[in-house]
Amino acid sequence: MSDFFPQMTSNLVLAFPGFRLYALCAVILVIKMFAVGLYTVRTRSRLKLATNAEDAARFGAQLTTTEHPDVERVLRAHRNDLENIPGFLILGLIAVLAGAPVLGLRICFIAYTAARVAYSVAYIKAMQPWRSMTFGIGTLCMFALCVMILLRILS
Repeated sequence: MSDFFPQMTSNLVLAFPGFRLYALCAVILVIKMFAVGLYTVRTRSRLKLATNAEDAARFGAQLTTTEHPDVERVLRAHRNDLENIPGFLILGLIAVLAGAPVLGLRICFIAYTAARVAYSVAYIKAMQPWRSMTFGIGTLCMFALCVMILLRILS
């Protein structure tokens, strides 16, 4: 009997239309954020630079007080993820729980996830206009989620 309520609750959550795709996209986006963070480490390592004395000593890197432009670029891409992806995760969950149309959820979830992955690549590799286009697609997806939520809760 002690397993009944947790089992029932998890089955109810998984039964929400769109939740499984939301969860998959959320995991992909978090893994992508980790990957961009690790790419920062890789870039610093390739350049043999460190901003902390203990890292410079440990890895035989040159101690610097400023970031190399290549590292700065990756850090900007990562900061952009930190500014945008949490909002999507919140809106996506609210949209699923509010019962937004499944087709709209699918389009937004897949398009947003693909756009954010492409955005990181475009940012790190300095690919314009792709960086702006993929950012715009992600923003449109978040706006569409807002509209779907408002339509659902105000109807």
